Amino acid sequence: MGTAVAPTKRPSLGSRAKPQKKLAGENPAPRRTTVALSRRTLQIVERFRQATGLSMSEAVSELIERSEPRPPRIKFVDGFPTADVPRTGKRISTEDVLRAEAEPW
Repeated sequence: MGTAVAPTKRPSLGSRAKPQKKLAGENPAPRRTTVALSRRTLQIVERFRQATGLSMSEAVSELIERSEPRPPRIKFVDGFPTADVPRTGKRISTEDVLRAEAEPW
């Protein structure tokens, strides 16, 4: 197994930790942690890291976020399935629909 170790900052003996202020709407600060990865998982992360130019930490974060399920793009409005299309400014015309229907599967 490959192991990544990150140093931690610990308060000295006898000192009290200062409470951290949480600001509304902000993401929490990144946390360091130690993770033990299997050899296969480490190879996957390393290949992804080299292909993207990310750091090991950024690569692991990106892969975890990509594994999170995304909401479906189909919604039911009044019982009818409707595509949830992002608002990009381009409208879908009747010609676009007919062209899509004519394409072979």
